[in-house]
Amino acid sequence: MIGNTNFHDMETQRYWSFPKNYAKDSAAETKNMIFSGEYIGSKKVDGSFYRFIKNDDGTMELLGRNKSVVTNDYLNKIEWIPQLHDFFNELPNGTCLLGEVYFPHRPGSRNVTTIMGCLLPKALDRQEKGDKLTYYVFDVLAYDGKDLYNKTIDQRVMQLAEIESKYGNRFDNLEFAQYYVGKSLWKCLQDTLAEGGEGVVITKRGTVYQPGKRPARQTLKIKKELQETIDCFFTGRATKPSRLYTGKEIESWQYWENLKTGEKKQGNYFKEYLKGEPIEPVTKGYFYGWAGSLEIGVLKDGKVKPIGFLSGLSEEIKGNVKKYQYKPLEITCMEIEYDDDNKFSGLRHARMLQFREDLTIEDCTWEKIFEK
Repeated sequence: MIGNTNFHDMETQRYWSFPKNYAKDSAAETKNMIFSGEYIGSKKVDGSFYRFIKNDDGTMELLGRNKSVVTNDYLNKIEWIPQLHDFFNELPNGTCLLGEVYFPHRPGSRNVTTIMGCLLPKALDRQEKGDKLTYYVFDVLAYDGKDLYNKTIDQRVMQLAEIESKYGNRFDNLEFAQYYVGKSLWKCLQDTLAEGGEGVVITKRGTVYQPGKRPARQTLKIKKELQETIDCFFTGRATKPSRLYTGKEIESWQYWENLKTGEKKQGNYFKEYLKGEPIEPVTKGYFYGWAGSLEIGVLKDGKVKPIGFLSGLSEEIKGNVKKYQYKPLEITCMEIEYDDDNKFSGLRHARMLQFREDLTIEDCTWEKIFEK
């Protein structure tokens, strides 16, 4: 606890994004938002979110987004990054920082998971033999016992700058976000993308932190996407959906499965679940037998060449995989990935834009994408 605020259980504010049907105009709108001067932003590093809390009693926590399946509580990973303990120890009690843990020379949350997702002895050994994780601090919700989450982003950025001036040059594996407005923010975005970075995060000036909410047009991730979209089609293959429901609406959830009989039951069985009866909440997709994600492909030398999977699709599509087989669509993604031999290895964060009724699968070819 810091004062009367429980930062341990506080939910993070969520990023807002443009609706999918707005994708064509989102780039121009984003540029207008940046140049308006109404938004302040900083570089987005490619790692995993962690908040640091130093409670009033001096106890320290480093909490990610994941909770223990046993205790349903956030996992404290403070011991996983001993290289930052000196910094954490010097911070005053009553401090809460938001940041990303990442490898500056090996970006990606998967690389972070090789440390933060393994047992402590192995995490320490891997960092001792290789690179050490860095903590990139981009926001402050409390400092020296003073709540700041109800202060504006402009005020919090000023406080963060003061913290950086005191600690920034004294510790390794520690970075602080630099904030920009208007033309400087646009330059930050372009420089970040040119260096192969992920993009920037922008927040509307004068707004306050809203835990657990996704305020419209308040905080956005402006990520790199392909300058040109990709024309492809659904191959007809799909993954299975996740089975166990782990969301926040469990008390009113309507989809359940009897663990003994395998019978799927629709209705509210939360009370029976609490009593220990052999019943578990399952996802809606599992309940109805929908697909999880659908494979997409193109034609290469006249044959179907898979190029990845799409998730986040509508229930109509996930429930009718064969109906949409070979149906051309337009997608975008953050990046086309290649392996060490410079061979195509996948699409990063691919998402569907729209179906292309004006195309046939003969228009969706490997050459149009990878041999330009």
